[in-house]
Amino acid sequence: MGLGAIIDSLNKYEGLFGKLGLLTVLVFLLLVVAGFTSGLTVGKVMTTILLFLALLVIYFAYEVNKDLNE
Repeated sequence: MGLGAIIDSLNKYEGLFGKLGLLTVLVFLLLVVAGFTSGLTVGKVMTTILLFLALLVIYFAYEVNKDLNE
């Protein structure tokens, strides 16, 4: 099985991958809301770490996009 066949087989599920991405974002937002509304310090620390990781991913995506457009 070549690379083209693998890509073609994955393209059949393109809509599913989009829905999974939206589900991931929704779960992330729920975790952030749960952390902010938690009365415990652990929830606030977890939320801070999640937001830091999200900002790091956004920064890396921005840098990669900038390099690809040059």
